[in-house]
Amino acid sequence: MGFPVPTLKKGELLELAIESVAFGGQGVARHNGLVIFVQNALPGDLVRARVLKLRPNFIEAETVELTRPSVFRTIPRCSHFGICGGCKWQNLDYAKQVEYKTQQVQEALEHIGGFAQPPVLPALPAEEIYFYRNKMEFSFSTDEHGELTLGLHKAGKFDEVFDLEACFLQSETSNQIVHRLKEFCRKEKLSVYDLREYTGFLRFLVIKQAQNTGQILVNLVTTQGDDSCLMRLVKELCQEFPAIKSAVRNINSKRAQIAVGEREELLAGQLCITEKIGPFQFRISANSFFQSNSRQAEKLYNLAVEFVQPQPKDTILDLYSGTGTISFFLAQRAEKVLGIESSHLTVEDARQNARLNGVANCQFICSQAKDYLALARVRQEKFDAVVVDPPRSGLHPDVVKNVLKLAPPRIVYVSCNPTTLARDLKLLCEKIYQLEKVQPVDMFPHTFHIESVSLLTKKS
Repeated sequence: MGFPVPTLKKGELLELAIESVAFGGQGVARHNGLVIFVQNALPGDLVRARVLKLRPNFIEAETVELTRPSVFRTIPRCSHFGICGGCKWQNLDYAKQVEYKTQQVQEALEHIGGFAQPPVLPALPAEEIYFYRNKMEFSFSTDEHGELTLGLHKAGKFDEVFDLEACFLQSETSNQIVHRLKEFCRKEKLSVYDLREYTGFLRFLVIKQAQNTGQILVNLVTTQGDDSCLMRLVKELCQEFPAIKSAVRNINSKRAQIAVGEREELLAGQLCITEKIGPFQFRISANSFFQSNSRQAEKLYNLAVEFVQPQPKDTILDLYSGTGTISFFLAQRAEKVLGIESSHLTVEDARQNARLNGVANCQFICSQAKDYLALARVRQEKFDAVVVDPPRSGLHPDVVKNVLKLAPPRIVYVSCNPTTLARDLKLLCEKIYQLEKVQPVDMFPHTFHIESVSLLTKKS
């Protein structure tokens, strides 16, 4: 099959009216029956766009001129907007962001999941749309003059970093720490890791700040080398910012550009900080996973409990249980919660969190979800509900197969990716289950990311 309009060429300019938004944040327009995905465009915009790629079923284009802006456009608060790879919707009215995120979940369930009228509720908005993140990762680099910079990656550029003035995702204290640390590293003439030569010292700065306790963890990721200058740096930082309760160094000597080391050293304070969500306290270490928006996370966990409806005699299986957050919320009302998590370090965090909170009816097992489920089938284990909270890639096919064979009365699916959610729900709802409701939750304002909680019950 060819294109309906064979005269279109790469580089051609088109006048387009943006009708909607696609998952991933691109504007959607139509031209002579063809769907066109347009970069840097919002619904309601009239744009001139340049054709970038011709695909069998659609075209990719970029905005070269905004002919008439949408009434939903706003002035971005951040001076780095358009350069930074994050906050791509900071120029869109927040109420519209929430509306479009709801639509994205709905459309994924319709087009990928095959649900004719998916029961998607309006997304729950965030109460705070700035300064909401409890973790930020910054990269060290050098500018064209060879001067040290510390900031975030440019949009679509894994090897280019812009020097940060201010970020409105984490706290003002975090911004001050970034500037103070950058000044010190420039003054001391510390070297920056070179991605092509594989030499240099400084790689990443990770700042975690518990939103409800205010405690801060500073994690410097470096290659192997003398840490005496870092000890002086940390001493100065802790004096200037008393909220810093933990300062660590992760040593990453591998070529992989990740902010995790083979070894961790304590520079000051304790190895962990403490966050409070609901009635529970959670230890957060440099490399442990924790939801990046603590206040919205509490809404998410309460929704999971509401959908499960735990009864006093229930046993609940929590797959991909992480540090135990959802498990603890469920354990308040159930007799027993069994958490399955593949990372042994995360499982140890969950067990320590259970001891910290005096939660005696949660058990955590280190295993791949698919492996545990296969064993549970052999043992003929029974659960009153199964909760799944998988990574963006969704559920492994064996997990879907074995959850269906366990056949619990209720399944609650916590998702961070509408497309894999739709794929998995299609499989789960083929025979035994029906989709009762889906509640999107906006955890990340100004981005196109959306979380959701779905309830599946057995068909009558």
